[in-house]
Amino acid sequence: MEETRVVVLLSNTSTGQPAKEPTGDTFTGTPPGRGPPPQVAFENGGQVSILDEKTLRLVYCQNASKPHLLMAQSCHFDVLTDKENENELPAVLHGMFVDRRDGFIMHLKVERECHLMFLLDSLVIQLKAKLQRESLRLVGGAVRFRKLLEDDRGGEGGNTLETHFAFNNIHGLMTWLLNQYRMRADLSTGPGHEALEVEYIVSHLEQDLKFNARLYVLLVAMEELSVSSLCGLRCYFSEDLLTSALVPTQVTSFIQDAADQASIKPLYMIVLFHVMAKGSQVDAKNVQLLSLAHLISRRQHSLHQNQMSSTSSLCSQPSQSEMCQQALNDGFKLVHDSLLQYVRQTEQMKHCRQVFDEQLAQYEELLLQIANTELRHMLQASQSSLLQLTSLLEKRS
Repeated sequence: MEETRVVVLLSNTSTGQPAKEPTGDTFTGTPPGRGPPPQVAFENGGQVSILDEKTLRLVYCQNASKPHLLMAQSCHFDVLTDKENENELPAVLHGMFVDRRDGFIMHLKVERECHLMFLLDSLVIQLKAKLQRESLRLVGGAVRFRKLLEDDRGGEGGNTLETHFAFNNIHGLMTWLLNQYRMRADLSTGPGHEALEVEYIVSHLEQDLKFNARLYVLLVAMEELSVSSLCGLRCYFSEDLLTSALVPTQVTSFIQDAADQASIKPLYMIVLFHVMAKGSQVDAKNVQLLSLAHLISRRQHSLHQNQMSSTSSLCSQPSQSEMCQQALNDGFKLVHDSLLQYVRQTEQMKHCRQVFDEQLAQYEELLLQIANTELRHMLQASQSSLLQLTSLLEKRS
């Protein structure tokens, strides 16, 4: 599972300031007894108030048929801010060029728009500064772009506008963004979430080192997100991968493919939710954004707590570790004793072989002596017989 950080950017369209914690109970809409009934306030959204730098309170009506029943929920995130956070993207770039792990930026907003400035800052300006700090030089790269279409919108004439572009320097990538991306991100090109995969090939200026770094960018428009994709995102970030696989969408498949390609080290993912508020009010789509952000953040916190619990559990049970260590020691001792016994047997076999060789040599020498003696006797007997035969022949002649 990738490492995920949830960042909520809360923008106020009315005052330019985030919603502050109210001093007392605050409700959206006309007070009871004046004008429309209170269900108008919550049937399409809710009210938010910031509690601290990581928490906000969301008040909303869960059931439009019972507008008097209001739900209050505290939503927790890794970062809650009213301005573009300056620390999150550098963390992604650090992971890419120092820790050598793929990066992923997922940006969610209610309305679809052209994210040219966001991409120029992320893919060009901050990246160039990071390369300079790490003494790295960009020698090449490639960018892949396509639109992810929703299945339930397939009849609206959507087009993926898929393209691939190779660049040799930062200027080439910037030119592609200013021309090709801006043309494809125009609202007139039809619906679709934007997916980019940027691969950088860099070399170190002082070391003989060259490597690739990959960054995925997914720009999601909540107004175009289908129910299947929303459920898929909830299942994926809840690690309910079985349910997520049963109803795959292009959005969840893009995330899953990126996670699968990061085989050595897990992805470092930033999920940025851009929530628009008017005063302290948010509409239904922005409520969905906050709900999804809270779900992902809560799941990541739960995973972290489980890891911490597992670590503390191991530390609190030293007896089990000692038993394992003792079992390993006993196993090593058994192997050591077996080796010693094998060495002793080998030495005994060597000694027996040496004694056998000595006895065999003595036996061969004895046989040789006996053979020489017998041969000498036979020669002497043959000589005597020959002399007798010679003397008999002489007498006859």
